[in-house]
Amino acid sequence: MRSFSFSKYAALCLVSTFLILLVSSLGFAESDLQKHAWSAQWISSPDVSRREFGVIHFRKTFNLDTVPMAFVVYVTGDNRYELFVNGKRVLNGPARGDLDHWRYESLDIAPYLRKGKNVLAAVVWNFAGQAPMAQMTYETGFLLQGEGAASVADSGDTWKVMENHALEMIPSDSRKVHGYFVVGPGERWHGDKFPWGWETPEYEDSAWKPALVLSQGGPRAIQDSHSRWLLVPRSVPLMEEKQERLRRVIRVTGPVKPGERFLEGKASLSIPANSKATMLLDQTYLTTAYPEIVTHGGHGAEITLVYSESLLTPDDPVWEKGRKENRDETEGKVMIGFEDYFLPDGGAQRLFRPLWWRCYRYVQVEVKTAAEPLTIEDLRGSFTAYPFEVRAQFESDDPALAKIWNVGWRTARLCAHETYMDTPYYEQLQYYGDTRIQALITLHMTSDNRLIKNAIELG
Repeated sequence: MRSFSFSKYAALCLVSTFLILLVSSLGFAESDLQKHAWSAQWISSPDVSRREFGVIHFRKTFNLDTVPMAFVVYVTGDNRYELFVNGKRVLNGPARGDLDHWRYESLDIAPYLRKGKNVLAAVVWNFAGQAPMAQMTYETGFLLQGEGAASVADSGDTWKVMENHALEMIPSDSRKVHGYFVVGPGERWHGDKFPWGWETPEYEDSAWKPALVLSQGGPRAIQDSHSRWLLVPRSVPLMEEKQERLRRVIRVTGPVKPGERFLEGKASLSIPANSKATMLLDQTYLTTAYPEIVTHGGHGAEITLVYSESLLTPDDPVWEKGRKENRDETEGKVMIGFEDYFLPDGGAQRLFRPLWWRCYRYVQVEVKTAAEPLTIEDLRGSFTAYPFEVRAQFESDDPALAKIWNVGWRTARLCAHETYMDTPYYEQLQYYGDTRIQALITLHMTSDNRLIKNAIELG
């Protein structure tokens, strides 16, 4: 039997992938959505500069006599969006592409609808010059197209809009995150400016303005598109998202005692008024997740979340530089990293969650209260990554090899989202050299070639 060298085998895999892509494209039957201009229109806010930083909320209210069997919508936005149906977060995107291949997502939202009043709500944000290096953009906008009877939900001037002034960007600080860091900004949320409940049917939106119509939605396939975004379907599945919990308390300062029940989400944690507290928590492994913190009270407080892959051994008295060594060791080491800030307004069940996920093993929670005590009802993560299903297995009598196998596969997962990524903490960029290796790992470990096809198309 002839044996192939590794390089020849890699080339064979990539050639096979090209052939699969070609055959699948030849057999694709275009829908009407890809043949004609859409009835939905790109919308934005009349009060914002669409190429500068902004966070915008949209709402569409409609009534249903009965809950339909299906209610399919096609959704996209620039830079990014999240879609809610009757208060439930159901979709986010778009999958990353370029202006000539701007992705849209499709979803049947019938399971989230009800008889009578229904509300679709979307938050759209533009991080402008602070956007991740991998993020393409034209201008702030949102588009939703309904299929068939769902066209009642088409985006246009029947949607309402409000600019969110509660959020500020925090540019990366080279004193806290060293090296080439291009994943987007940290966020500072002012709870007293946030429109709490904006995504629910009960919210009063009479003061909101009609959305500004930008242009008609149109697919890439038509010759004369009416907008700069040439739409194509999302080519990868929606990302996996599941709850995960921080597992260990490393150290604490101040009047708090977070125990196992707090880490498990079974008990709250109270911080007295006019006090300071710091908790260093360990996930025990690296992850990519949306951190979520739920608070009660604490008007005037400031919560800082710091994220890092590992603690640092200080090189000088001001901690401007540090060394990564054994990531399990914490004694005598300092926590420096990417940061978010949350400022509670004093209300109950306030969920703070950044717009983009974070990469971390360690999370430090720094709390400074004012005249009102603060209760942290819960602190958790919502893990997200490409939804790979493992089809390969490895067995060995050496337990060290099993650990290496698990660590290697976790690394591959954390570096695979809507695209492959070289590093989820620092760059989140898809490079040819890294992608070649990641594609081979994907082919060996799963039967899913969609992310590989996507990499070839983006290339």
